[in-house]
Amino acid sequence: KARPLFVCGCDRSGTTAFADYLNRHQEILICQERYKRTRPKSITPDHFTFERILDFRPEETKRPIWKLRLSSKYHTELLAKKDPAKLKWIGDKLPFYVRWMDVLAENNPGARFIVLYRPIEEVVESWESRANDPDDYWEDDLGAQAAVKTWNMALRKTREFIESSPAPRLLIIGYHDFFYRNEAVVPLVSRFLGLEFDEPVIRAWREASLQFEGGRRHKKPLSEEQRSFIQVRADRGAEEWVLERIEKQWRDP
Repeated sequence: KARPLFVCGCDRSGTTAFADYLNRHQEILICQERYKRTRPKSITPDHFTFERILDFRPEETKRPIWKLRLSSKYHTELLAKKDPAKLKWIGDKLPFYVRWMDVLAENNPGARFIVLYRPIEEVVESWESRANDPDDYWEDDLGAQAAVKTWNMALRKTREFIESSPAPRLLIIGYHDFFYRNEAVVPLVSRFLGLEFDEPVIRAWREASLQFEGGRRHKKPLSEEQRSFIQVRADRGAEEWVLERIEKQWRDP
């Protein structure tokens, strides 16, 4: 009976941490890139039964064996903490879904989407920081050029989906709003999902935010070349539209 819920946005915009926060609620289950190797247009509610989530099929296992083991362990432990009878929302987190929201909405009746927005300068810094970490495994293209291209696409697709939808099926969450004052964001998420967030969940989010801030990677300041590239290539028009939408959510939730 749970409805589909997808968390997405530009890479390095906080989608992973946000999904972990949502999973602290007993009525929400959000996988972590469970169907990264699956074509978005083939994803349906059948993919979100407990049996299917734990059934890693050959076409879904084309990844380093250590990553597959981590994913299997993560989802086994996550599902063990959830009662299927209590779930109201179940889905997956994957930044890439922002490109396919129209298809996912069509194939998953009643689906809703939460998109994370983060300023482009911070996205580029985060991409570079992860790319330069020898202990990390970063699959995506590197550099400001790839980051800006992905960021532009995420904002444009978000606007396109909202403007083409007759119903409020998408909520945009600002990175700073959530991770630095998530208690203020709770009412927005609560109304959007039709759920109550009690004090233990809010307290857990607050404590997680402190840990999140303390565990962030050290990031090098952007170079003049990177800043110049961002100034020329970042789609500020799309960003302005998204920021106005966020403000509208606060004014008229």
